[in-house]
Amino acid sequence: MAADCFALDGHKLFWHLDRVAAWQKDRLVPPIYVEISPLSYCNHQCIFCGLDFIRGERVILETEVLLRRIEEMAALGVKSVMFAGEGEPLLHPDLPLIAARAKEAGIDVSVTTNGMSGTTELWEKLLPSLTWIRFSIDAATSETYQVVHGVKPGAFQRTIASLKEAMLAKQRQKLPVTVGVQFLMIRQNLQDIEPALSLYSGIGVDYLSFKPYSEHPQMLNKSGFTYTREMIDDIALKIERFGTSGPTRIIFRKAATDAYAESAQKFSHCRALPFWGYISSRGDFYSCSVYINDERFSVGNIYQTRMSEILFGDKRGESIDFAEKELEIDHECRVNCRMARINEFLEFLDDKPEHINFI
Repeated sequence: MAADCFALDGHKLFWHLDRVAAWQKDRLVPPIYVEISPLSYCNHQCIFCGLDFIRGERVILETEVLLRRIEEMAALGVKSVMFAGEGEPLLHPDLPLIAARAKEAGIDVSVTTNGMSGTTELWEKLLPSLTWIRFSIDAATSETYQVVHGVKPGAFQRTIASLKEAMLAKQRQKLPVTVGVQFLMIRQNLQDIEPALSLYSGIGVDYLSFKPYSEHPQMLNKSGFTYTREMIDDIALKIERFGTSGPTRIIFRKAATDAYAESAQKFSHCRALPFWGYISSRGDFYSCSVYINDERFSVGNIYQTRMSEILFGDKRGESIDFAEKELEIDHECRVNCRMARINEFLEFLDDKPEHINFI
């Protein structure tokens, strides 16, 4: 099994120790990473979608406003953005322009997408601006794809064709962009794990990641699904048997899967909010993406306020302070949330021993 060179099951704050040191002195620091939802609507109806509770009015971020705020974020120290969120980012007509301007501003850019609406023209324009792109496909057959993604017959074939076009565009332009496929493991697609190994390795994607399910506290379509020890061992065995020949890295996020099966947080307070943020399709900036529509975490709006005022304003400071001191992690938070490993690390740092200079 190839090593996870992307640290998908870990964190990368070790490479941002200057920001960590600034946080230790003053909790209110600019985020390293911001997720952006370019629009609110999607062309799929995935049964595991954690944001199904905000499906409704079709909203799209205005390009010119977003471009100004991205340039401001870059100047303030934001280092990366990911376009994903409530809807399908490829449906925003100006995504290639937005990604290009973010890259020009010095920000690393990524996209998480179902990929179905990708075309040769789109990939030729978009991929040169990206550090990585992740196709969330979660199946290896048309039948499973229809069930898991809530799509009509033919959608899987279009998605696979789009993925192949992206790989060709990468090769034609000799781009360094990392093209990956994500397989979120749920009860309805476990039978596709072995076919997925063969299919996506055959296409030659840079990596294939098997990711654990994580139930969002606000999602409507809760399944209660979790993993047994036998299930985890069986997945690991299938991946191990497949081997690591070829250019595709096979990543089984076993540590995260184990953590979700245990259903227990390994940290007692949320300290991660200073290091990331989320911009919704309505332009609201949230200090945590799990709490969309929760005023405790809504700290400004990019249509009304510049990024300097949002990132260093009282509302974000209060939200960060609330999460660290009052948020009930065990009852309110997503088990195995995206910032779990960062929170474990920051809790370790805050638990400072005596006599630290005696190393």
